[in-house]
Amino acid sequence: MTTKQTIVLFVAMLPLYLPAADSTNRLRFPLARFSIATLESPAGPTPHMPLTMSLPAVDKFAANVNVQIQPYEGTIEEYEALTLKQFKDFGLKVIERKKVGKLVIVFHYSGELQGRLLHWYARAEKSGDHVYLVTATTGEGQWAEQAAKLKACVDSFQCEKGEQGAPSNAASPHR
Repeated sequence: MTTKQTIVLFVAMLPLYLPAADSTNRLRFPLARFSIATLESPAGPTPHMPLTMSLPAVDKFAANVNVQIQPYEGTIEEYEALTLKQFKDFGLKVIERKKVGKLVIVFHYSGELQGRLLHWYARAEKSGDHVYLVTATTGEGQWAEQAAKLKACVDSFQCEKGEQGAPSNAASPHR
């Protein structure tokens, strides 16, 4: 095979190799029968929500789980106090709150928001100068049916640790 033929063959086959390199950086949804490459950015100085997932709507509301990354330099205990104050300000009822390890708080709460009775289950994990808040939301009437699935999803969240114990993709200006 000549050099020219080898180059043409390499260029022609290159697209076949590129998806394989990307294949480990995909979200996989086997029940829905699809996968998708991630759309991500590093944790930074402004809050952002890199992931939102939802179930089919029931009574015009789709139960959902989202992950929000919030810059926060305080302790997890300070974050907990701030969150509980916000719940009180919004008139939300705390059903349960518990600390899991040194850096995680789990909140289970319910109440009315924008004229709709809702039920939430959330996990806040402190990592570096950020809090990763994972929240499941559903209609109050659907909680009993959807609770196990939503709680399992929220509880499965894990911050990935880099060498200094910070998220491996963190690019906080506070470091």
